Amino acid sequence: MDAATLQQIRRTLNESEELFRLAFHASPDAVNLNLLENGAYIDINEGFTRLTGYAREEVLGKTSLEIGIWRNPEDRGRLVEGLRRAGFIENFEAEFRRKNGSIGVGLMSARVLTIAGHAVILSITRDITERKLTERLLAEAEGKYRALFDISSLAILIRNRQGTITLANRAAAHLFGAARPEDLVGIPYLDLVHPEDRDLSRLRVESAFRIAADPAAAGEEILRHLAPRRHRVLTLSGRTVPVESTGVAFRHGGEDFIQGLFRDITDEVQAEEALRDSEARFRTAFENASVGITLVDLDGTYLEVNRAMAAMIGYEPQELVGKKVVDFIFPEDLGRREEFVCALAEGRLAAGEQERRFIHRDGSIVWVNIWATLQHDGRGRPQYFISLVQDITARKKAAEEKSRLESQLLQAQKMEAIGVLAGGIAHDFNNILSAIIGFTELATLSEGQAGDHLREVLKAAKRAKDLVRQILSFSRQGGEERLPVHVGRAAKEVVNFLRASIPSTIEIRLRGENTAATVLASAVELHQILMNLCTNAVQAIGENAGRIEIEVEPVAVEAGGPAGPPELDPGRYVRIAVRDSGPGIPAVIRDRIFDPYFTTKEKGVGTGLGLAVVHGIVKKLGGAVSVNSEPGRGALFEIWLPRLDFARPQDEAPPAPLVGGKGRILFVDDEAMLAELGEKILRRLGYEVVTRTSPLEALELFKRRPMDFDLVISDQTMPGMTGDLLAQEILNIRPGMPIILCTGYSRRIDEHRAREKGISALVMKPILAQEIDAAVRRALKA
Repeated sequence: MDAATLQQIRRTLNESEELFRLAFHASPDAVNLNLLENGAYIDINEGFTRLTGYAREEVLGKTSLEIGIWRNPEDRGRLVEGLRRAGFIENFEAEFRRKNGSIGVGLMSARVLTIAGHAVILSITRDITERKLTERLLAEAEGKYRALFDISSLAILIRNRQGTITLANRAAAHLFGAARPEDLVGIPYLDLVHPEDRDLSRLRVESAFRIAADPAAAGEEILRHLAPRRHRVLTLSGRTVPVESTGVAFRHGGEDFIQGLFRDITDEVQAEEALRDSEARFRTAFENASVGITLVDLDGTYLEVNRAMAAMIGYEPQELVGKKVVDFIFPEDLGRREEFVCALAEGRLAAGEQERRFIHRDGSIVWVNIWATLQHDGRGRPQYFISLVQDITARKKAAEEKSRLESQLLQAQKMEAIGVLAGGIAHDFNNILSAIIGFTELATLSEGQAGDHLREVLKAAKRAKDLVRQILSFSRQGGEERLPVHVGRAAKEVVNFLRASIPSTIEIRLRGENTAATVLASAVELHQILMNLCTNAVQAIGENAGRIEIEVEPVAVEAGGPAGPPELDPGRYVRIAVRDSGPGIPAVIRDRIFDPYFTTKEKGVGTGLGLAVVHGIVKKLGGAVSVNSEPGRGALFEIWLPRLDFARPQDEAPPAPLVGGKGRILFVDDEAMLAELGEKILRRLGYEVVTRTSPLEALELFKRRPMDFDLVISDQTMPGMTGDLLAQEILNIRPGMPIILCTGYSRRIDEHRAREKGISALVMKPILAQEIDAAVRRALKA
């Protein structure tokens, strides 16, 4: 715009200056005149300068866009558009930029005037920056409050003075069973209070308004009112819910309100009830427990003692309360108790267990097992020790017996291991003997002096066979079937066995081995009796020269007669006497020598089981045992066993002549030497023989040619497949096939189990030619 136009407008203004000046310059708000066309400033008042920082000479002739007063230029466009459309605009809010760069908010009213033929904007702007800031802060505060109000886990109800709910949050809706918070608005609050608690709620409301009206005069009432209160509320469905609540009165918009905060304490109430029940149960358990229970303070004084604990040491509970624990503890255990308590108190043990001795009221010792822990309060401070006390006096008295039982188990395991070892040795030894005996038998069939010598070799091998049989008898852990046993012959076997193992300085004699003395027992049981008695005698004599005498004789015990122990019934018995020349048995221990685990020997030398085993076997066989001894004159053990009227066994008959026969035999043994021997003996007896040293190869052969054989002879213990399993496979292929099983030692198979598996015969190694001849003929005949 040119200067002439501006000058013309100013002249026009000057004509009405007196009318306009007062309103223009006296206004505290910013007043300015701008051309509508381009926004150039025509005039401003001092209020404009105060609001924006711009002086009159800085803006005249310049547009608002040129001085950059609009923070958002789009706001000017909206203003001009409104003025062009309506000719005026009111309450137009816009942000402006001051000269110093700070931002303010103005509330503008403007009107279009025509001056000197030009459209001019007259605008009045009021600074509302502070108000907008306040409104924003209030909005933010209200937003935060509303957010807290809505997300609070506490139920919040605001109700007016009349008691009507005006506002509720989501937690309140959940507590009272409403679908939405709005569903609670308009409901009288007391309708949601349990009838029995409504009077108290009314009093609390009155107190809240009284405190709000005059807090200074309320005094202690404020403290009472602010304290959380427990009561019951009702859900919309009528369910009762225990709550804890607080309330505060406030004034808003000229009205009185109460804001109440509610916390659902259902879980707490249930927990408290459970705690009360638990405490009641604890008290019942405490008083009626079968084990002792004590509460002891940190100084070691009994706080509480139940009946079981008091009775354990001979007192009433009230006699122990207030007394020191150490007054009742065995003196030697005081140090251990102190260490135990310190470990608990210092936290090195959370809970601990200790065996301890108490002194009973009558002076006796009571062994107890104590389990204790240190209890703390809610702040972690130690309060008292609680202990469970169990009387283990009886257990302690049985501890020695338990130890003895463990020793017995260990001994049994050792014996089982020895048995397995003996069996294994016997198996290998039998294989060797089988070769010696078999090839020797073949050689003896020739005549001449060499044959005589070989017959002597054969005798020695047969004695070795008997020795292996005895080893196997001793190795068996279970009892054998009871049969008539010649006691003299069993005694002779034991003596022969002992002579090889006892010192040469000890002489052992046997009398009566050929008498008619037969009992119903197993050879193993008789061996155990004699071995234990003789072993004890050897140990009694020790390294000195001495003598052991064994006597077997048949005796008759008559009623009232002196021949046997008084507990024996009249009848016919076999008496076995074992006498030694040792130091004898002192009278003070004579009655205890048959007790389990009683021994006078050094640790590791004896178990105390030998004579107990003898006593047990004799009693099981219906007999009796006695001992006579004087110090320095040795000991005499006498055994009486019921005698059988059984003919005395004859001396062994001469070997029967070999008979032989016809047939095709499959012979299986993993020892090549024994397979060769078996083939030669059987061929000598007239049979056709095919041998295999592998049970798997033998099975494959039989599968291909099952009808080529009349008999199968197999060893039991072989790698890859045992003889009994091979027999089962063969019988599956050809049921009824005659099979002979040979074994030197096996826990897996015996005659009974062999018959159950369909095996024709079980022959023990080493096998004599006469035995295999007879067994083959029986199997083929069957």
